[in-house]
Amino acid sequence: MRDTDEATEIVLITGPSGAGRITAIRSLEDLGFEVIDNLPIALLRQLLALPSNGRRPIAVGLDVRTRDFTVRGVEEMHDWMRGTGWLAPKLLFLDCSPEVLQRRFSETRRPHPLGEDEGVEGGIRREIEILAPLRERADHVVDTTDFSPHDLKAQLKTLFAGQDDLGLAVSVES
Repeated sequence: MRDTDEATEIVLITGPSGAGRITAIRSLEDLGFEVIDNLPIALLRQLLALPSNGRRPIAVGLDVRTRDFTVRGVEEMHDWMRGTGWLAPKLLFLDCSPEVLQRRFSETRRPHPLGEDEGVEGGIRREIEILAPLRERADHVVDTTDFSPHDLKAQLKTLFAGQDDLGLAVSVES
């Protein structure tokens, strides 16, 4: 256990590919979070044990492309974080309808990470099935089906902006 008065906020971000994880990571970075994306889960514990400079909250992006990603591995990491006493973890699950995910993949012309054998539609279906236990466990589920990137950023600001975040500050001098 660390000698600290306050637990470090850490947000684990996951959800199906195309639901907005990268947008969420960038938005949380804009809110002052230290961000880490697709770090192998096995290395996350070691990283968190390192001394930090200050009390910045942390956001970690995890998806099926993460090297050692398993639902059980994420659940075990989340449980470990809860038990440390010096971390305050939240699991953020970004959800989206399969139809919109398919449209997003067709617009970007990117292959789905699980669609190698079954195409985009099959990959989306399989990924949603794999991630279902994490959706059930999540502290926050944000459905991005009808969201623009700006809508997602606003939602995350509502959920994760610190109490001392006053938003826009204007200073007028004459």
